[in-house]
Parts: sequence; structure tokens; C-alpha cells
Amino acid sequence: MTFITIIFSSCKRDNLENCTEHLVTTCSEDTTKTNLRIKNISKYDFCNVVVMTASGDANYGIIKEGETTCYIAFDTVYSYSYIQLYIGNKDCKYMIYDYVGEEPLGVGKFTYLIDLPEYRSGELSITVQED
Repeated sequence: MTFITIIFSSCKRDNLENCTEHLVTTCSEDTTKTNLRIKNISKYDFCNVVVMTASGDANYGIIKEGETTCYIAFDTVYSYSYIQLYIGNKDCKYMIYDYVGEEPLGVGKFTYLIDLPEYRSGELSITVQED
């Protein structure tokens, strides 16, 4: 299991009233690919959760506190990806630079667990689990 943390300057606590959901990617599962879903394990609602993998991008839309999305199939996914989401109207990102030395997750089903343990500190944690 991989644990990755990113720190951003601050997030304004807000609800989904200010969230305009963008075009959400259609759910898809493929037994020959890496199937990825997102689980919001924080106590905040996420808006427009976009994941940019090595083989494509997907918008998982609104993910409320405690919710898990459907799977989306990708050719290649690593234990971390570029992730952008909003909490209220604050843009929060997990940025990556490359996958040097990393191995793809492979064929199967996986979940990125996203948390914001301390709102004021601004630490976003991302963990991957095999389902």
C-alpha cells in the first residue's frame, strides 16, 4: 500500500452549493484493463474530481463525504496520479512529475482513497488499495 501526501496553502470550507459539476466521465469496467474508482474518506464534499493517469483523464464529478465512485477503465495507472478537485471554490491539486521507477498497478480493480485529515493544515492524503 502506498501513502502519498501533498500540501497546499489553504482551502476554504464550503459546501456543494457553489459546485458546478463539469462533464463527468461515463463509468466503465474492462477486465483487461486497470479499473480505478475514488473514495472520499474525508469529512468534506469534493467537487469535480479529475484524475489524470498515464493513459488518460477522467472526471469523477461530485464525491460527497464517505462516497465511492464507480470504476473507470484505463490502460495504465500507477499508485498515484495527478489529481485536481475543489472543496467549495478552492482548487486543490496533487501534482506529479513523472513515474520513474514506478510499476503500473496492472489489470484489476483499484481505489484511490482521498482524505483531508486536518483541514487547517491543508494536507491531502492519497492511498491506493487493490479491491
